[in-house]
Amino acid sequence: METDLKSIESQCGIAPKNVSFEEIASNPNYVFKNDPSYETIILYDADGNVVNVNSWIECAHYVNGGWNNISSSNFPGDKLIFSGLLVATFIYVVLKKRYLANVEK
Repeated sequence: METDLKSIESQCGIAPKNVSFEEIASNPNYVFKNDPSYETIILYDADGNVVNVNSWIECAHYVNGGWNNISSSNFPGDKLIFSGLLVATFIYVVLKKRYLANVEK
């Protein structure tokens, strides 16, 4: 696992002293320890998956694996389309009722 410390520090903050990635790289069952002094950071991958990281080493591990703090889907298109269709349906129903009421007179 090749580390890019500059990229990691730009997203995770300054690296603590004596940090080592070797223990994580050699252990697929490594469990990250929560660091209460580290502010939780939200990271995203290319598929839009989300992870909350609670320590610098955990953040560095994910950033090194291709995750970043910029969401690839900032635009909630599905919600916008659903809302638009809902409003259009409501307007259609109201106009249809008014038109039918005028035709019956």
